Amino acid sequence: MRKSLTIMVCVLASIAVYAKPRCQNFSNHDNKVTIIFTDDKAVDNYSVSDVKLIPSWMGTEYEVTSVKAKVKDGVATVTLTFPHLTHFSNPKVKLKINGKKTSFHVCQ
Repeated sequence: MRKSLTIMVCVLASIAVYAKPRCQNFSNHDNKVTIIFTDDKAVDNYSVSDVKLIPSWMGTEYEVTSVKAKVKDGVATVTLTFPHLTHFSNPKVKLKINGKKTSFHVCQ
């Protein structure tokens, strides 16, 4: 009983510490794609790497051209910039946050 309780507490703690990013804004203006997401479980050393934009209709991965992240009061706000694209169908972003792989669907 004690062992299963310990395992349950560890699982819940790991879920609470690591939240998935949430898309806040998407635009395809000014000859670039801009995606803004937030993460409400951020730490001061918030690092974003290996960012790729994947439009589902092509399967092609687009490299990020700019990543800007800021953390305030435990909430990270990250702005990603990609080259201008003309077609989108339920795009997804794959990335690493503090070395952990994650992904999210882009809000449209």
